[in-house]
Amino acid sequence: MEKGKIFIKKFLGPRTFKTFLAVLVSALIMQYGFGQSPFFACIGAVVAMEKNIAESLKAALIRNLATLVGAAVGIAIASFTENVFLLSLGIIPLIWISCAMKKPESIVPGAIVYFAVAYLNTMEHAWVYGVTRFIGTLSGTIVSLVINLLIFSPKKQEKNLQKKPSIKTALQEMFLLLP
Repeated sequence: MEKGKIFIKKFLGPRTFKTFLAVLVSALIMQYGFGQSPFFACIGAVVAMEKNIAESLKAALIRNLATLVGAAVGIAIASFTENVFLLSLGIIPLIWISCAMKKPESIVPGAIVYFAVAYLNTMEHAWVYGVTRFIGTLSGTIVSLVINLLIFSPKKQEKNLQKKPSIKTALQEMFLLLP
């Protein structure tokens, strides 16, 4: 193989290309479909692009769950106060909810979302920011999941899905449904 082709293959591998495509589609959807900044959708797209669909589902689950909890707690508290002490107390229910759902790995990304909702907004705009952040993240992770599912070797996909929880199980976990 020529040196140039080796460089391009290593530089622009399949996952890199799928990540670029997920970011592009997410940005276009948010910018032109929703008229919103693509910032959070692009982050969601990058977070959810893993080496296979099972890993992508797990990453998307954690990211969306964390964003939902962080945004909900942020909206619930920051819509009623700008008191730093009271806003700081919001980390307690966020940690408790994440642990109660047996998803402690969602604490850090959830806290980042919470702090953004609570400290970067006024009481009047906290809910708009929280909802927009969740919609953007959800959009980006969905786009990434679809792209990772469509641009994937069927043999590898079948092999990986047999080793990992099913898509149905992951979606049930994501939406907190009982099997």
